[in-house]
Order: sequence, then structure tokens, then C-alpha cells
Amino acid sequence: MYLCPQNSSVSLLGLEDLPIPMKHLRLRGVTSCCIFAAVKPMDISKLATSVLQQQRSTSALVADGIRLAILRGQLAPRQVLKQEELAKQFGLSRVPVREALRQLEAEGLVVSYPHRGTVVVELSPEDIEEVFLIRMTLETTVLRLAVPKMAEADFQKAELVLSQTDNDPNPAHSAELNWAFHETLYAPAGLPRLLNIVKTLNHHALRYHLVGFVAVDFKQGSQNGHREILAACRNQDAETAVAALQTHLSESGKAIVSYVRQTMAGPTIADFAR
Repeated sequence: MYLCPQNSSVSLLGLEDLPIPMKHLRLRGVTSCCIFAAVKPMDISKLATSVLQQQRSTSALVADGIRLAILRGQLAPRQVLKQEELAKQFGLSRVPVREALRQLEAEGLVVSYPHRGTVVVELSPEDIEEVFLIRMTLETTVLRLAVPKMAEADFQKAELVLSQTDNDPNPAHSAELNWAFHETLYAPAGLPRLLNIVKTLNHHALRYHLVGFVAVDFKQGSQNGHREILAACRNQDAETAVAALQTHLSESGKAIVSYVRQTMAGPTIADFAR
């Protein structure tokens, strides 16, 4: 195994780009990538500095920073999160860090064990299948309700996200922009609680979307699916849009689960708890 080259200077959402630990491995004669191949020493100090510049409660900003590091793969599944280290990197006391970790545990991104610490959750293939099943159920519902309320501004915003994805070579950004596209189409439904649930589910899946964009290389297929959904929305054809979304989510989920089944190994969260 050898390390993938990493080079990017693109910024997204006001946050500087993060390096993503990836290793090449041979899989049935094809070179692919697994972002969970190694756990690197925890270092998110640059990200911590960026998020703390925003105007929100300190614990919420810390949660934002840790969440993004998890979603981008800088904090890997099964990695232990030490409050002292995190507090030092954010330049804060342990209190807001502890509150942030509680929030992330409520979101299902980390799990805490008494006397053992907090660990980044690793989703099993079965977990991923369940997440995509729930996503399909909820997202088709919200899209069906959103289509009649969509305006030209929504279509233009969605097109902009697709253009950004086409032109951005960074797979971490592509995974994040994937949710930005979906959110743009769901927001017109005017269902903030439902949208928040869907967003949380997408947070769970984002690390594995990153696997898809890096290892499975389904960026073009994903983009094609997005354009089919958007075309149906423009035509105010809710049923065709929903059918296209179902196909898109089903194919994405199957590709990610297939890859994860072949590559995920090593101790699990359950092993850590014993």
C-alpha cells in the first residue's frame, strides 16, 4: 500500500480544505481508495481556528468543526476523541468540547463509553443500507411536496451546485455538494423539521458518499442522476422526479455498500467497548 497524492487549495462553505487520509489498495485488479485504511494522529487545529470565527455559541462551533472533520474523514471511524486534545486544538476549556461531543452523540456520529472515552462511529454495511432506505422514504416524500412549490430561482441554484461539482476535482467537496444539491430541491417544501431529519441522515451517509466519490468513482453517474431529477422538477413532473430520485439513491447506496463490504476490516466499536 502507498499513500495517495493530495493537493487542493479550493475552499468550500468558508472553511479551508482538509487533507483526507487515503490509501490505495488492489481490489480485483483495480486500484481503488479507502479513506478508512489508517487512523492518523488527531490534528484539526486549522479547522478549529476557522469555525471559531463564526458568530454562534462556542459549543455549537466546536460541534461544527468536529462534525466536519468526521464527515471529511480527517477523524476516522473508530478513532478515539480525547477531550483534552480537542480543547487544546480549539484553544478552549473542556466544557464546550464536552457539550459538542454530546451533541454529536445525539446525531449518531460519535459514541461515548464510561471510563473509555468518545469514539467516532463506524457504520456497518447494514447500517448504510438502513440509512439509504430511510433516506429514500423521507426524501421522496419531501421532493413530491416540494416540486409544485419550486420557482426558477430554485432551479438556478441547483444548476449552480451541479456546475460547482463538475468543476471541483476534490472528492470531499463533491460529497458535500451532493447534499447541497438535494437540499436545494427539498427546501421549497417548507418542512423544516423533516428537512432537518433528512439532513442528519445525510450527515451519517456523507463519509460513505466520500467513499463513493473517491473509491467507487461514481461522480459522473451521480451527476447524471441529479440532472434527471432536476429536469423532471423543471417540468413540474413530481412523479418522474420521485422515480429518478429513487433510482439515484438506490444505485448510490448499492455501490457504496458493495465497496464497504469488501474493504472494511479491523476492530469495531463493539470491540472497543469490551
